[in-house]
Amino acid sequence: MGPEAVDWGYAISTLAIRFVGIFVVLGILQVVMQITGRIFAYLDAKKDMEKGLTQEEAAAVAMALYLYEKTD
Repeated sequence: MGPEAVDWGYAISTLAIRFVGIFVVLGILQVVMQITGRIFAYLDAKKDMEKGLTQEEAAAVAMALYLYEKTD
């Protein structure tokens, strides 16, 4: 049995494609998560506006509840 020839150009190119592909997939996931986060924030703000709370009022209530629970 003799030594087998290895096509190093093919091996390196496939590794490079996989390396770049990982970052492409992660970038796509990041963009999708940012878009869905903005959608949920919009829906949450819309729900708060229906209750009559502004964002500042909701933040004040959240801070008051946080400080109240922290003192226990």
